[in-house]
Amino acid sequence: DATMRQSMTTACVARPVAPLRRAPRAARHASIRPHALPTSSSMTFQYTTLERDTSAPGVSLHDLTPDIKALVKSSGITNGFVNVLSRHTTTAVTINEAEPRLMDDVRVFLRKLAPPEEFYLHNDLHLRDAPTGWPGGDDAWRLQEPANCHSHLLSMLVGNSETVPVVDGELVLGRWQSVMLVELDGPRARTVGVQVAGV
Repeated sequence: DATMRQSMTTACVARPVAPLRRAPRAARHASIRPHALPTSSSMTFQYTTLERDTSAPGVSLHDLTPDIKALVKSSGITNGFVNVLSRHTTTAVTINEAEPRLMDDVRVFLRKLAPPEEFYLHNDLHLRDAPTGWPGGDDAWRLQEPANCHSHLLSMLVGNSETVPVVDGELVLGRWQSVMLVELDGPRARTVGVQVAGV
């Protein structure tokens, strides 16, 4: 009816909002250095697997930045990007400050976020089947399988990959940024995939 239509119309009217102020065009683009776009035939791709043995139990963080910078240098790529991929379902990759006390805070925070002692369906190993073809069958698989659902959940939340630009042969990170492997179920032997791509 008319009353209903009027109330709906009133509810949908938005208050005027002040327009966003934009920086002058020259200021917005001052730090952008144009580079010719490469053709597909001129692109170079270099893939490397980094190995890490994480000795600490539970959560630990490992700075991969020096290794990634070395891979960029050895690749000969001047302009492009680096993709860093965690190759496990209970690890993650993140970019942040590799400061020891901050990393301690991260460990404490992640434990609060997904406490290992909570109940998780994934940890009911007696209700799960072994992967097809597992040597020794279900019982042998259950003996070695950890109750680590919290680690899977944290991996999903933190994320499994990061991409960083390469400009003029250098990895472009902020002053305090580092690329880190986040171990969520240590200690383990881990691998991280690093692909440098560009020209």
